[in-house]
Amino acid sequence: MQFRTLTTAILLGVALAATPAFAQTAGNAGPAEIPATRDAPFQLPGDAKATPPLQIDSSTLSRGPAALDPAAAIESMGTETLNRDGSTESKPASEGLRAIIEQQTAPSETASTDRVMVGTDDRKQITDASGYPERIVGWLWSQAQDDSWSTCSATLIGPYTVVTAAHCVYVHSAGGWIKQMLFIPGLTDPESAPFGTFDWENINILKGYIDNYDGTNYGSAMPWDLAVITLQEDAGNQLGWLGFRVDDASDWAARIIGYPGDKPEGTMWSNTCNIKADQFGDLIFWHECDTFAGSSGSSMWEDQSGDLYIRGINVAEDDKVNYGVRFTESYYQFIIDNYK
Repeated sequence: MQFRTLTTAILLGVALAATPAFAQTAGNAGPAEIPATRDAPFQLPGDAKATPPLQIDSSTLSRGPAALDPAAAIESMGTETLNRDGSTESKPASEGLRAIIEQQTAPSETASTDRVMVGTDDRKQITDASGYPERIVGWLWSQAQDDSWSTCSATLIGPYTVVTAAHCVYVHSAGGWIKQMLFIPGLTDPESAPFGTFDWENINILKGYIDNYDGTNYGSAMPWDLAVITLQEDAGNQLGWLGFRVDDASDWAARIIGYPGDKPEGTMWSNTCNIKADQFGDLIFWHECDTFAGSSGSSMWEDQSGDLYIRGINVAEDDKVNYGVRFTESYYQFIIDNYK
């Protein structure tokens, strides 16, 4: 089958008022044995469509906070929160985050995306997700305000914390914040949840993702497309979690696991690709990992001699390339500020 290859240890025990250039938070492989009692059949909440990496017009792609004046840049990095009871909160950027934004230098030149590659589909199905890190990647179901259901991919990064794309939890074209959501880690088929299902406590996204959408082109908001979800239960202590670090725009070998919608529903697939320094922009990068609708929100991580660290999230595509949001210093701090 021809497939389009898209080109484009301390657990938070430190104060991060000025995030070091290579700050990182270690992962946790979880307990040696996972209780079998977590395995349970479940019923999907409704018919859903896989959420695609959103289409953008690269000619109008925003450079994010770097394109704004300092005050507007800081405002765009505030946190918008949806709580489980339906209430919402707005919080300004933390002092640590403000310090990072104020210290940022002039933006780098955005990497060229004027190329297309076509090749074979080299994604590999994962049929056993009982090991680490496969079991900490999950299928994310969400219901929008118009009652439609959609699916994304998400990853545990802490005892209670999951990371995904903002467009998986806030849908500009369907009334904004989602109504319901369910995280199902380690799923390899739609008939059972091997490690149970987990409900959410709150969802945090960047204010810039809401305010900078121009109503027509998702690229205007894409640089802020990042969400941090707090679960009601400590799934991470039960299953483990991935580490994450500040992305330094260096060459790396990326791995991505998710739930692509062109494959049988609820099946898990993995892919790898090399990402070079010239593929990075200020807040985003393009990559050659094979993805499809449903892969939105998938984390992209590297293996540092056995230690796994997420460096970005898969979020979008245009007609030539596939995009991820980088874990820059400011986005690393945003995650830390909303970590549990």
